[in-house]
Amino acid sequence: TERTREIGIRKSLGARKQDILLQFLIEAVTVTSIGGVIGVMVGFALAYAIAIVIGFPPQISLTAAVLGVAVSTFVGIISGIYPAWQAAKLDPIEALRAD
Repeated sequence: TERTREIGIRKSLGARKQDILLQFLIEAVTVTSIGGVIGVMVGFALAYAIAIVIGFPPQISLTAAVLGVAVSTFVGIISGIYPAWQAAKLDPIEALRAD
């Protein structure tokens, strides 16, 4: 993959499997959490815009917003586990040899 050399360099400099695994999981959670927050903000903006057009106050649930971000974060964890595990088990010599 595109990050194979980076993983090889980190492992050759002493990074443990847990370090690589944690890095990839943190990246996945960060990206999906930010996506969830942006999605909630866009949803709020659209709800207010539609409310202005139709003349009714928006019915926005804070619980739904928090749940949306939580589900997004959970999906990030689940979808990040396998790639993180694959990256963590790479052999540093083979990773540095990769093109």
